[in-house]
Amino acid sequence: MGKYTVTGCVICCLFYGIKVHAQQDPTAPLSWPQQRSSSLHSRSALPLLQSVICEPQCRAILSGQTVAVGSYITGYRVSRINDSSVILTRNKKQWQLSLFSTDIKQ
Repeated sequence: MGKYTVTGCVICCLFYGIKVHAQQDPTAPLSWPQQRSSSLHSRSALPLLQSVICEPQCRAILSGQTVAVGSYITGYRVSRINDSSVILTRNKKQWQLSLFSTDIKQ
């Protein structure tokens, strides 16, 4: 009896580890067109604000590159540079990068 129990457990463990994936939907009608993902938009990551330098004119260091107002970095346009933040625009949307976190805990 113990011999069959061990053999049964081994067989169950072998089947448990097998993963089966279908190449296509087996329930789809024949010659049915496959749907393609239409949202293949590439999205650039926001640059990292590292420093802001405001002497006569403000400049910022974003991801290791020095930028001024009107310049582009990874597809984003630098719209405004303040002494502690930078505003980037792309496709009529704006992002504000800040040097300091707004949640200051003491």
